Amino acid sequence: MGLKKYIAFSLLLIIAVYIFVFSIQTGNFTVSILDYSLALPIAVWVVLPLVILFLVTILHIVFYGFKNYLQASAIKKDEENIIEFFKDLLLGNNSNKKFKQKALKELADILVQMKLSPKVENFESSNSDIKSIVNNMIKINSGEYVSDKSFKFNKNGQVSQKNILNKVNSDLDYAIDVLKKSKDFSDKIVKAAFLNVVENKSMTTIKKLLDGLKLDKEMVLELMKKDSDNSEFALEHDAIIKYTKEVEFDKEDYLTFAKLYKKSVQPDELIKMFETISNDNELAMDAYLVVLFEYEMIDKAREILNGYKKEEYQSFRALLDLKDSGKYYTLENLCYNK
Repeated sequence: MGLKKYIAFSLLLIIAVYIFVFSIQTGNFTVSILDYSLALPIAVWVVLPLVILFLVTILHIVFYGFKNYLQASAIKKDEENIIEFFKDLLLGNNSNKKFKQKALKELADILVQMKLSPKVENFESSNSDIKSIVNNMIKINSGEYVSDKSFKFNKNGQVSQKNILNKVNSDLDYAIDVLKKSKDFSDKIVKAAFLNVVENKSMTTIKKLLDGLKLDKEMVLELMKKDSDNSEFALEHDAIIKYTKEVEFDKEDYLTFAKLYKKSVQPDELIKMFETISNDNELAMDAYLVVLFEYEMIDKAREILNGYKKEEYQSFRALLDLKDSGKYYTLENLCYNK
């Protein structure tokens, strides 16, 4: 029964009872409490409990109806918030959505600690926003740059960083811009931009971008490979030496360095470079000796080896003995062990 019908039938019942009682008893009845007296028709006294019950019932119905309305509104609001919450999670943003229902609160607490990633190549959803965000994530994770600005991923989040990385790898001009503003980007993105520029741009362009860049060992080695193939616009030798110190080359790195530059640097210059480096760093001595033997600077190599114990640099000593006996071998022939 609806509230309107309940009110109507209740009022009809109260009126009917009043008329019936009044028709058989028209007198008054007086109620006295201490010094206060109240005289009302008997019919009124009879229907008074019905009226009180009616009013209490109406209040009860209104109270629980309002309570149910609030619960329904909370559920509807939670349904809206859970979608926005998922969007924030996918975008990598911190969500400020609150939930009334305990189950959704617990679910949100769990999900905020999880990483959401799509498992399919073509994501489908009745919610167009969720569908668009997830499909953009799929494209980004596959290496494609997505320029869609309708949904902004957290700029420091993993997806956004991957998207920037994709752009760096696919857009050479953007990679150059990244190097010019390297302080605004993560080391990973700067490194990707640098490797892209080194691979695809001339040394003239690369040299203009080096100031202010912090290079790691891989970046320095790639720079050396490029530089060693471009002797006309090569780096200054002092700059090369500076980079080897900054990234802390080991023996193998110095040997790679020597191998790269022996084809593009004049022998005297290469020898001088490694003499300078080896004076500061013992790890460069192997490469220095390789260079000396490569250019038949036997007396200089002998002089250096005489300054070390006999058990040190035995591969070089063996090569020196062979040369003294008139036999020609290279370190490669002897399978030099780094």
